[in-house]
Amino acid sequence: MSYALVFRAMSADEFLARVAADPVVTAFRDAGGGEPTPEVADAVARTALAMGEEVGRTGHTSAGGDWFREEVFDGVLADLLGADVADHLLSRNLEGIVWYEYPMVGYVLAGELEEALAKAGDERPGDLDEDDAEVVDAVLAALHKVAAAGQDVVTVYA
Repeated sequence: MSYALVFRAMSADEFLARVAADPVVTAFRDAGGGEPTPEVADAVARTALAMGEEVGRTGHTSAGGDWFREEVFDGVLADLLGADVADHLLSRNLEGIVWYEYPMVGYVLAGELEEALAKAGDERPGDLDEDDAEVVDAVLAALHKVAAAGQDVVTVYA
């Protein structure tokens, strides 16, 4: 089995408004939120995938999940972009939803993205192994596309 992190350029405000208006999400939020039921998670992920434009994707096999999250996102990308931005690319709490399982949805606002890319500079670290470099390059390429369009980025990790 494999997992993909899909990057979509869109307005986070419009995305969040659609999620907030979804009756399944509203009922979940009103009941106290927390870890989403499969129906809530699917509703949010479907909304994200139906909006905006896909600008990139990357992923891993089921065996590579710890490496992907811990080494690449919590390590390399957290150092490059900042820990909050790297974390928000994998998941971000919204409408009372706290993501623990797949699918997960995240987002980074245009201003946060611009600041993170300025922090990262123009080049990734040169000492990355081939697998790390492939993921980092895919993430940075997607983020630069979103930033060039002046959009927010919404991600679905499933």
